[in-house]
Amino acid sequence: MRKSLYPLLDLIYPKRCPGCHKPAVSICESCKIFWQKPPISIKLNKNSVSVLSVFSVAQYRNEVRAVLLAYKEDGEREAGKILTEALLQARRGISKHLVCVFVPIPSNPKSVRRRGRDFMLDLCNQVAIQSGDKVLSIIKVNRDVQDQSKLSEKERSQNLVGAFDCTPKNLKLLAKFPIILVDDLLTTGATLREAQRALRQRGVIPIGAITAAHTARLVRN
Repeated sequence: MRKSLYPLLDLIYPKRCPGCHKPAVSICESCKIFWQKPPISIKLNKNSVSVLSVFSVAQYRNEVRAVLLAYKEDGEREAGKILTEALLQARRGISKHLVCVFVPIPSNPKSVRRRGRDFMLDLCNQVAIQSGDKVLSIIKVNRDVQDQSKLSEKERSQNLVGAFDCTPKNLKLLAKFPIILVDDLLTTGATLREAQRALRQRGVIPIGAITAAHTARLVRN
């Protein structure tokens, strides 16, 4: 859609906060607070040699969920800005100086076709423009998986076993830069663990991961 049409659309469809949906030019002050927390570090695979440090900003709640869905399903501009800034904050938790390669978590091909875009790849590109990092979409979904949203932690892990693979192309480029996995939401860690496994199987070790949001249970653990 051409940017010249945005003012007209704003007249027809008045702007609302992407978090609480109250009338607002962008995100309201009440919802903005949820995205202004300093990034926290969450360790996955704590008792394993393949420990993965994940840096994340917002704790999951209804207002945060609304922002995630607004960008994921509708491509809402204001929601995209919020998520981009959150991932930039999380990125600074890993390293402020190294030039890294963002590897986005892949979406199910059916979801990509339905949305008309790979939202995580789009989001990574927006973040990389500001951070100076590179983006390489090298992880692919190699089989059908169930919708994760209604599965338990155990079911999520089982659902994703062997679901990801890395395309051999561009592996040499990955060897030249530190690798950061990128996802929108950290729920149980099953998705990032599977992505880490797929990379390690190809001899690529990510230095960490970043997400815009995370669930409270992972913080408690």
